[in-house]
Amino acid sequence: MSVFLEGKKVRLRSLMKEDLPRLQRLMGDRETREMAGEVYLVTEKGMQEFYDKFQETSNRIWLIIEDRETQKIIGETGFLRIFFPWKTADYSLILWDRSYRGKGYGREAAELMPDYGFNTINLHRVAIGVVVWNEGGIGFWKNIGFREEGRQIDGFLSGGKFADFVMLSLLEDDYREIKKTN
Repeated sequence: MSVFLEGKKVRLRSLMKEDLPRLQRLMGDRETREMAGEVYLVTEKGMQEFYDKFQETSNRIWLIIEDRETQKIIGETGFLRIFFPWKTADYSLILWDRSYRGKGYGREAAELMPDYGFNTINLHRVAIGVVVWNEGGIGFWKNIGFREEGRQIDGFLSGGKFADFVMLSLLEDDYREIKKTN
């Protein structure tokens, strides 16, 4: 097992083939998939394609979120569409295991990744999109220091209904100011 980043509660590590069955079960949660913008059924073939896709690291860093104490997979996180010339990346974090929500695991992962992005790979801007009806998710990101910068109008379709994506970002200077005050 290759640990990439580690906090008090979580370990962020690379995805391994043997993780696929556990992750597939977790990704079967329809409500969480919809909140995360995932719309396709998770199949064994789809998981293999997911695995193959995320082994490519030229413009992405994708990690499993694991409970440090139990080593149980609870989610996934990472940067995608990293564009080094502009020092920017899109960010994603999904706690697939609902029993870990609201207990600090997501927050710790959400702090480890930007710390790595700004301090190690020299990013200047990290952005995330959240479906408008995921008010808890929007509040979560704002609480960490992300700022709303706009909306993708009708950028998401689920259950035959369109919804906006709320676009949020965290800039390096804001991140450094937050770290000074904490």
